Amino acid sequence: MKSVSQYTPKVSVIIPVFNSPSLIRKCLDSLLPQDYPDYEVIVVDDGSTDETCEEVLKYNVRLIRNKHHGISVARNQAIKNARGEIILGIDADLQVPGDLITRMIAPLQDEKTGVTMAWWDISNNNNLVAVLIFRTYEYFVHNLDEPDFLWSYCFAVKKRIFQEVGGFNEDLFVGEDVDFAHRITGAGYKIKILKDARVWHYFRDSLFLHLKRHFQTARTKFCYVLDSHKVFDQRGYPVEYLKLLLHLLMILSLPTLLWKPEIFIVFFCLALLSHLKITLWSMKKGFKYILILPFEFVTKIAWVAGVIQGIFWRLKRYHPSPADL
Repeated sequence: MKSVSQYTPKVSVIIPVFNSPSLIRKCLDSLLPQDYPDYEVIVVDDGSTDETCEEVLKYNVRLIRNKHHGISVARNQAIKNARGEIILGIDADLQVPGDLITRMIAPLQDEKTGVTMAWWDISNNNNLVAVLIFRTYEYFVHNLDEPDFLWSYCFAVKKRIFQEVGGFNEDLFVGEDVDFAHRITGAGYKIKILKDARVWHYFRDSLFLHLKRHFQTARTKFCYVLDSHKVFDQRGYPVEYLKLLLHLLMILSLPTLLWKPEIFIVFFCLALLSHLKITLWSMKKGFKYILILPFEFVTKIAWVAGVIQGIFWRLKRYHPSPADL
């Protein structure tokens, strides 16, 4: 294996963006320049209706303008036009270090490594909702080095492997990275989390937007699981499905408040207690993280609501579009 300084294939950095002029400006300010000798930056605008494109044109990058078809189409379009041997995908709400490319591509020299994924920190740590989201995400990956899922906020992949597994599924507008990861691991490649490649992520700063996103993810994942039969991964394991079941039973038991309220109380307590482990782990960083308990509780209720809509979608044979996001 070559040293980091000797391994310098051409890299195409791709950034999908939609109606985010402030975030893409901060992203490009942090990205440019890199300490890497041979790279290009491609920004794909997914049909923005504000000044996002005007902001991008201020930088020495390639801009592709699309209609609003969703992130999968945007990423695939960028990679189709990429000249690099390596693809580095980053989200527009990231801020990155100057040596990101160097750190992200080095492990790809190993033929068994299909994708690398950056470690992340939080850029808006003055917002309580964002801090709670960040801490719950930390919980799921804190002891993982080679996950069987992908969060595509910052990932690197050889273009050859990307094409081999078929790119991102353009019928998926949420959860496309999970589907991509299944095909990567199914082809025999590993996904590696690089804890020495750190990026700063702007997490959602509104409880409503957080719950809306999880509602959307749940309904999409329900349909995806039915179609793909990919029920379990390191994020979606039996305990998480048990939590969903407990929250569903709690909701279904609401009418018992009229004649036998203890039934609802039992399911309510069980649903709350299902989040005790993540809460206690989170509180190692401070007492304020006790709020993880109610935060995860309402998040799972959003998941239950999303699954219910997913059931109706399937019964009506409805196919979602980006307008549903």
